[in-house]
Amino acid sequence: MLRKLIPGLLVLLFTYSGFTKVFALETFKGTLYNQPFPHWLATPLIVLIPVAELLTAAGLLFDRTRRPALYSALILLTIFTVYIGAILLHLFHKTPCSCGGIFRHLNWSQHFWIDLLLMGMAITALLHKKKQSIPSPVNSFL
Repeated sequence: MLRKLIPGLLVLLFTYSGFTKVFALETFKGTLYNQPFPHWLATPLIVLIPVAELLTAAGLLFDRTRRPALYSALILLTIFTVYIGAILLHLFHKTPCSCGGIFRHLNWSQHFWIDLLLMGMAITALLHKKKQSIPSPVNSFL
């Protein structure tokens, strides 16, 4: 059950997140340029973030690409969570949210805990996937 449920939820998350950024590109672009990092970094992120999210979602759909996509999901979620953690620690002088849709309505603390939960789910799926790929000594003789 976990084998399909967690990747399915992550597919929904990254598809929703990626397409929200693509369909509201001007809004996403504006919020990225308001982030507390240099503008030169925002320019490539405008393309890289939604592309990474959508490629991760696509990779989660297929058994052959699921493991690398789970790692990609974990990396993306970790980056977002560390960023939100820095916001919660007041390390930035401004903290505009570049999230889309329903995530825009969460406060930073709620977003942080949801991201931690999603990271835990990705780790669980990776551990489950790793456990599946280790051949059992009993099955290797059959």
